[in-house]
Amino acid sequence: MGDLTAPTAAQPRANAYDVVLRPRRSLVRSTILSVVFSAVPLAVALVWVSLPLRLWTFVATVVIVTAIVVGIVFVRLATAFIGIDPAGVTVRGVVTQNRRIARDRVHSLVLATTYGSTVERTTRELVALDAAGAHLFRLRADVWGDHGIDEVVEALGVQVTDEARPVSLRDFVRRYPASRAWYEQRAAYITVGALAVVAVAGLLVVETAGIIGS
Repeated sequence: MGDLTAPTAAQPRANAYDVVLRPRRSLVRSTILSVVFSAVPLAVALVWVSLPLRLWTFVATVVIVTAIVVGIVFVRLATAFIGIDPAGVTVRGVVTQNRRIARDRVHSLVLATTYGSTVERTTRELVALDAAGAHLFRLRADVWGDHGIDEVVEALGVQVTDEARPVSLRDFVRRYPASRAWYEQRAAYITVGALAVVAVAGLLVVETAGIIGS
């Protein structure tokens, strides 16, 4: 969903594409529901608890910054798309800028099925390669849908290697290391872990201040 990095490219009009794909509506809807029913009550609770402890300014700032980040991600998710025309392929990810790839650079496609923590929950993957086998872009069916993957394959009309046997996500990214998304990088795990530590430390500070104040 966010593995594409390249300089900003001019975005042609949507009606200039032969094929236009957008993230699954259920993904956008579930994102909204998750924010409304989990993040919002948690933010309100944190601000409410911090009011008597005179930490509301700090907590409110954290909540506002988080809300801005969530808003940006949601807008990017709602405006992400894949456009295919006779000249090339344009991919706009959620956390990356537009990428424009010449149609004649797409030499072959690899279709694979991956699974995460359990084998029962699988996801189709598409990786586009050039003539030298270098990574061009990667699409996941959990974002673009199975039908979207099929549309891309049909529209590009190049050689397809279908790996029918499911593989773990770890083995897949090891086999195609250049296709790693940002959230599959080691730095992403470190960043998320650091943010979690900061959040827990902040809650402990609030709790400690409450005990001392009482």
